[in-house]
Amino acid sequence: MEGTLGWLQEVEPVNDLTSAFDVLIRFLGDEALTQRIARLEYGLADIRVADIPQLLTASHIDVRLLQSALLVREQFGRLNDVVHASAITLALPHLLEPDEQLARPSLAAGNDPSRRFDVETDRRVAEFKLSRWQGKDSQRKRQVFKGLVHLASEGSERRAELYVLGQRPVRFLRVSQSTARWALDRPSDRQLFEEKFGSLDRSIAAFTAGEGGRVGLIDLEEVIPTLFTNFDGGQDDALTAESVE
Repeated sequence: MEGTLGWLQEVEPVNDLTSAFDVLIRFLGDEALTQRIARLEYGLADIRVADIPQLLTASHIDVRLLQSALLVREQFGRLNDVVHASAITLALPHLLEPDEQLARPSLAAGNDPSRRFDVETDRRVAEFKLSRWQGKDSQRKRQVFKGLVHLASEGSERRAELYVLGQRPVRFLRVSQSTARWALDRPSDRQLFEEKFGSLDRSIAAFTAGEGGRVGLIDLEEVIPTLFTNFDGGQDDALTAESVE
């Protein structure tokens, strides 16, 4: 064990982002990360402890890689906020009317809890759900339904709009037989739904066709294709009505 630990310590620490990116790029190479990790998993299967250092060296895995990944994650852990802020601000000129008056938007998580929606103007309220659905999207489903419920409960005469990427979120809201009780897992959201709309045992599809129908469901890939292109290279599979446990 001491020999192995000594081998791990024979590296120069990574202290800056430039070096960290260099280490990560060397590790990633031209191979997809999932394939590289899979090869590592197969390499570790049934291996003797004494042979692990050799495998790690061949795989470009050392303390510098771990340090680099931790450093980059620390600096860019809120990259989703960058996506959210840049996407909304780039989209606004395409979405708003020429003389529409914009209130201070909410472009990043946790900036100001008093702002209920991503965008508010004198004419509309809007939420942006910018995750790309890939399958196994339970949390994304909950988030998009929560956005729909909050918009539907807003109560003013302003237009309410829910912007998403691709047709999967739209189809989910329109056909899913999962209940509001499943989708709204926070007590505050459940309380809001019951106060405004009644039983939590209603299906998502029924709510979307009913009270949620006042909310426009808008696919940004269709509205602004120059900004939001389908970068995953795949096609949306048909989404059928489902019951989620």
